[in-house]
This record gives sequence, structure tokens and C-alpha cells, in this order.
Amino acid sequence: MNIDQIFKDVSEQMGLDFSKAQNALQHPGLKGDSNEKVLRQFLQTYLPRSLDVITGVLVDSFGNQSRQLDVVICDAVKTPIFFKAEDVRVIPVECAYAVFEVKAYLSASELKNAYENMKSVKSLKKVAYFTPNKVIVDTICLYGQDWDHWPLHYFIFSFDSPKLKTVHDNLESLQTQNAVHERIDMVCVLNKGAILNRMSDGTYHSLPSLNSKLIYTETERALLLFYTLISIVLNQSTMNSFNFQRYLGQIDFGDYA
Repeated sequence: MNIDQIFKDVSEQMGLDFSKAQNALQHPGLKGDSNEKVLRQFLQTYLPRSLDVITGVLVDSFGNQSRQLDVVICDAVKTPIFFKAEDVRVIPVECAYAVFEVKAYLSASELKNAYENMKSVKSLKKVAYFTPNKVIVDTICLYGQDWDHWPLHYFIFSFDSPKLKTVHDNLESLQTQNAVHERIDMVCVLNKGAILNRMSDGTYHSLPSLNSKLIYTETERALLLFYTLISIVLNQSTMNSFNFQRYLGQIDFGDYA
């Protein structure tokens, strides 16, 4: 099996689907919906069935919520649905692993918008879990630190962009002062390459760490590289048992006889 050729074919088909939508549709919202669907279908095909691929809104137990997000990766088994209208779902942030923002063209202004969206999404609080009742409590090591829950990732997928170095420099200037877990983690530009993280040991990762360096690579295999690096993380994703009671707040259920 030639994996390289498979992903080249998939990449070409995604580009064709994007071009057809741009040429056939006039309404910006319809174009955006079509572009998001292209990525969702790719992820649904190539990610394991333990992960669900949706569009929707994330909420936390403090009453905060995101805007409607292009693509959300969540747990396919443990995720409750608070609301559903057609394809859009509202789900608790505790059950989400990653968010993908989809762009037709990743200009400086679109990148700035994505950065602001990322900050809003990553500010949601993941606290509504049951406390594990066991002697040894597992932790998750990501972003160079230990977590008691799976932290939320934020990726950008774009069909085109200015020169990749320009996008890289713009992204670095936006978030160089952010904590490593409060950044856009990785960018894929289908027609140009990827912006990713080089670890101190010389390996490459979709997520930054304390001593990693943000780099870019111009490659015709952008989709394969992107999928490889995000799948390394997402194939390991796990969540603690969700505690719905944390979302009830101070609701009064009346007197009990």
C-alpha cells in the first residue's frame, strides 16, 4: 500500500472540492460551510471511531461558551449532547479534545481572528469530572507539564495562504509571549506546507513544549504531515468520567418528602 500516494490523491481531491465550492457558491457562509465539510469528512474517514467529528459550540460549567466552531474532535462514547439543531451540537468542553478552524485563505487578519478565537476557546474551564477513586492517579504529560485531564488543542487548516514564512512570522509575533498550552498548536496550508513545533531533541510535534521552536516547512505532503502529527496526539486522547452535576449549579429541585 502506497500511503504517500493515497494522501496525495486525498489532498488533490480536497483542493478540487474547495475550488468547486469557490466557483459554484456566491454566499460566503455557504462557501465556509462547504470548506469545513471537506475537512470534517477527511477527519471522519481517517481518525479512529473512538473520536467523533462535529461542528458546534463548547460550554463550561461556569456558564461560558464558545462561538460556533468549525470542527470539534470529541469523545464518541462519553460525550453528552446538551442541544442539537441539524448538524450543530452544544457539548461540554470536558469531552472535547481538539478544535480545528478552517480558512479559505490565511491572511494576516484571518490569522489574528483565529488567534482571538483560540484564546477564547482555551479559556474554557475543564473541571466537571468525577475524582478518580484509586490509589494511583494517572496524569497526562502534554505541553511539557502534567495534567489531570486532557487539555484542549487548537489547529488551523487552510486551503491557501500568503508565503508560509509570512504566516509563520505573523503567528510567532502574535503568541510568542503566551504559555505553551495557550497557543495555536499547528497550522496546515494545503497548497503550501505546515507550521509546526521542533522539539529540543530534534523531533517534530503538533503541540509546542517548553523548549520547542515554531518552524515551517514547505512541502507537497502537507496533508500527510499534518495528519501524522495530529494523529500521534489524538490517537492517545482519553477523558475522565464526566460529572454532569457540576453543570447544575444551585438549581433547586424542591423539597424531598
